[in-house]
This record gives sequence, C-alpha cells and structure tokens, in this order.
Amino acid sequence: MKKLTTAMRQFRESTEIPSFEKNIEFLFAKLCGIFFHTSLDSKDSRNLAQNLAQNPARAQNLTNPTQNTFNPAFPRLFKLFRVCFIILVDCILAFAFCAPLYGLHLFESVFGREIPLFLGSILGVLSIYVYLRMPKSRRFGVGFFVGIFCFYWVGLSFRFIGLSALVPIVSIAVALIYGVIFWFIAFCECLVVRLLGLLLLGFIAPFGFDWLNVQSFLAYSYFDVDFLHFTLLVCALYCFIAFTRARLIIGALCLIFALDFKTFRESSVPKEFENIALVSTNVPQEFKWSAQKMQEIVIENFAHIYEAKNNDKRVVVLPENAFPLSLEADLKNYPSFYELLLNLSKEITIITGALSVRDSQYYNSLFVFADSQVLRVDKVVLAPFGEYVPLPAFVKKAFPLLEELEFSRGKDFGDISLLGYEFRVGICYEATDRALYRDYPRYVLAISNNAWFYPSIEPTLQKMLLKYYARRFDSVILHAANGSESFIITP
Repeated sequence: MKKLTTAMRQFRESTEIPSFEKNIEFLFAKLCGIFFHTSLDSKDSRNLAQNLAQNPARAQNLTNPTQNTFNPAFPRLFKLFRVCFIILVDCILAFAFCAPLYGLHLFESVFGREIPLFLGSILGVLSIYVYLRMPKSRRFGVGFFVGIFCFYWVGLSFRFIGLSALVPIVSIAVALIYGVIFWFIAFCECLVVRLLGLLLLGFIAPFGFDWLNVQSFLAYSYFDVDFLHFTLLVCALYCFIAFTRARLIIGALCLIFALDFKTFRESSVPKEFENIALVSTNVPQEFKWSAQKMQEIVIENFAHIYEAKNNDKRVVVLPENAFPLSLEADLKNYPSFYELLLNLSKEITIITGALSVRDSQYYNSLFVFADSQVLRVDKVVLAPFGEYVPLPAFVKKAFPLLEELEFSRGKDFGDISLLGYEFRVGICYEATDRALYRDYPRYVLAISNNAWFYPSIEPTLQKMLLKYYARRFDSVILHAANGSESFIITP
C-alpha cells in the first residue's frame, strides 16, 4: 500500500501542470510597486495582507527604503486592493474559459454569421488551456464567475410569473453551485485530475441542468468533439505547457489526431428540405399569454402558414408555443381556427408548438397537422426554472404559484415522418439533452421559445450545444424558434 501511494504521488508530481499562480503573484507585486511604491517579490505579495495585519513593522521592511510611503491606513487599503485584484483575476480567467461562447455570440450578433472555424479552434484551445493552468487556489472564484458568465440568464423566466425579485437570487445561487463544482473537480493541478474534471463537467447537472459541457466549446472548431479526440487535445496542450523536446513531438501528434477532418468539407442536407419553411417569430414573452394579444398572435401564425404555402413549401414549422393556447381544448372553442388548420393541412403540413391539457395536467407539446389529421408529441425533458422549479419542497410551499406553473412530462421521445424522412422531435431544452440522441437519430426537428430568457446569451449557448450534438451523433437538426433565429445545423 505504501509503494502504491508513493507511486501515485510520483505520478502526480511528474504530470503536474505549471499553473498561473506565479504569474498572478508577479503581476500583483508589480502593481503594488506602482500603487504602493513597494518593492516585493511574488512570494511576499501572496501573504503580505496577513503580515500587514499581524506585524506592521514588517510593512516598513517591505516598503521601498528610498520612499517613506507607509502610513497607518496602508494595511486596510492593501487588503482591499488584494481582494479586488483576486476578484478581477478570477473574473478574467472565467471569461477566458467562456471565450468560445462569447466569440460565437459576438459574430452572430454583430456580423450576422457563425464564427470562423479557425477562430473557434483558437478560442476552444484557450478555454482548455486556462482551465489546465488555473491555480487550484482560484478554482472556487473562477467557477463562480463561469456560472455568472454562462448562466446569469437562468432566473429571467421568473420575471413573467411575478417573481422578479428571485432573478438575482437564482443567478447567484447557480454561480455559487458552479463555484463549489469547480472547487471539487479542480483540487489538484495534475493532468489526470484536470482532464477528468473537464470530462465530468458535461455530466454534472445541478438541478438537472447540464449545459456546461466543455466539449461543446469545440463545436465550431476543427477539432472533434468526442471523448477520445477531446482527451488527445488536452494531452497535446499539457505537452506544450510542460515543454520538453520529446513532449513537443508527442503534443504535435496528439494535436493532429485530435482534428476532425470532416470539418474541412462542407456538409449537405437532402434537397427535399428546401420544401420546409422554418419560421422565426419575435413575440415578447410578456405578450405571449395576454388575452388581448392572442388574436393578433394567431393571425400572425396563419400569415406565416399562408406565406409558406404561397411559396410552394410542403411543410411549415412554427416555434414552441406559437399558439398561446391549448390546441386540443381552446381551438375547439374557436372552430373556425381549428377547421382552418385542418383544411390547410390538406395542402401543406403544419407543425407548431402549443399547450396540451389532459386530466387537468398541462403538457408542452408539438402538433402535426397533415392531411386533416392531427398528431401530438409531448415534451419529455422539462427545462429547469422554465417548466419545473428544481427547488426544495419547502421553497415551493412558500410560493404556491411555482407548483401551479409546473408542466407534466411526456412518456417517451416521439418521431414524426416528413417528406419521407424520420425526425426525432425535441422541444426546446430537451433538444440539448443527450438522452434525445441516444440512438443516433439522423434527423432532429427542434422548436424553441427563447423569449423566456430575452435578452441574454441563452440562444447562443443553445445553438452551440445543438451544433455539438449534431457533430457528436451525426445528426442534422432543423430548429424553429421564437425570440431568436431559426436555422439548420449539420454535423
């Protein structure tokens, strides 16, 4: 047992990754020299805040002897400066870790296009590089700010149920949870622990929410996104960080083998998909369930259907909850609307999201109107904080409205047939759940309502995850959305 422990320690030490710790303390020492006129080395700067509080005389020794700048207020000011510096460092490291997400968001919002693969590759490598070299002393702070940068939008849905006060509370709570997750998975600065941490992030799902998948950061890159190629990329970066001539050669080989050569050629979709109209709508969530706006929304939906029909499309796909009512109940109270959908379905297949009510249970569903027949598929994987509230029972009892607004789950994922092709149905959040892709569906039809989280980075994160699953499971994904653009994603 002793030999095994010794061997494990030696292996850990031999694969230890040089962190940014010395670089951070060197920068802090330089900043102290600028703002406090002190001449410090990195080791002194790391513990100076405690030393100043316990031994003011040491401060006199650490102060540049050529300048008499020490005063009684210096220790407290120095502590504050140290805290602000560390917070800023954690924030910068976290933002660098999230760089692939914000790079994609920048290109789509500013330039109206996807990020170039070469730049996506650089940002993906940067993200992994920052995590590998992140000092273990900084892991909680970095994890906290990663939670902020990636998931600050999670609580925004509470705005529409009269609980706006919970928005910052939920966002901070989620950030704290990711701080704890990083604290556990990045406790060591050796290769194996950091690699396992990166791989585990995609499987750790606080509140059932598994959107922090580092492999998805490579979705818009030249690198493959499966476990093997991701591991090769991490090993390549380790070899470049812990530089020796032999490791440089090994790292270069790992880097080459981590590439996905399919990304160097264009993907295509069946020509028949040109006959499918993916509709983008921009109905604000505050108007979605407004009785005054219902007729206006319904009329707009029919306008999209007629437009697709007049353009000789064979299928039109409307977003999630495009009709702000229960198609099975409410539309039958408006027989003219219901009959119109059935009649139009003789000429064009109509796919739309809407509520479904059965036995006093509410379901988030997709409806297919085709040849005067109606098919329904219920959502299986519900969105945390959007369709169910993953909070303890005592919290829900304090806010009874939360339980009333929760949806019921469907029994299993559904498939539909369109233009001779089988499509797996994914309604919003479940389209980014790996369970939907467990049997490698070739084609996926996804509908979303991103207005719940507008304005935020959520649609970009969703698109990055969809691209990841498209590449990971070799699926073509057709996505129609409200509050963001509709698109087709290829592997």
